[in-house]
Amino acid sequence: MILWVRHGQSTWNVLDRMQGHELSPPVTEIGREQASAAADQLADAGAIRLLSSPAVRALETATIIGDRLGLAVEEEPLLLEKGIEEDIGSVLGRVQELLSIDLPEHTIAVSHGDTIALAVGLLSGQRPELPGNGSITRVDPTTRTVSVTQPSLTVDDARP
Repeated sequence: MILWVRHGQSTWNVLDRMQGHELSPPVTEIGREQASAAADQLADAGAIRLLSSPAVRALETATIIGDRLGLAVEEEPLLLEKGIEEDIGSVLGRVQELLSIDLPEHTIAVSHGDTIALAVGLLSGQRPELPGNGSITRVDPTTRTVSVTQPSLTVDDARP
């Protein structure tokens, strides 16, 4: 089962700015806290592989998770967010290509809201919904049920 993690809040998320294939926007302090909370929640997941979109916001999130879990981060371009000039069919094709790879059970994939939503839709047959920043999404391969865990942050960390 792939454990899908949406990157922590980025500087462009705060501005409600479309990021697409723009690799540079980093995570905010809140985004680092979200990544740390996700890492804590994944500590007992038995993960043995950690993939990340090459976007800085995803790599920063994955690095925090990898440091906590003792896993090396592997960049995976198939996990990129939908590009501004890219259509949904292209993203679905990338997601299907990723899902066709023989990944070990309990692989963590740090990606983007739209990419994760499309993957979950393919795996579960449910309508895709955007996960929150720093959330962990699981799809049970047998029952196709979806569970999403949003990291708990203190009141001070929950500011926009």
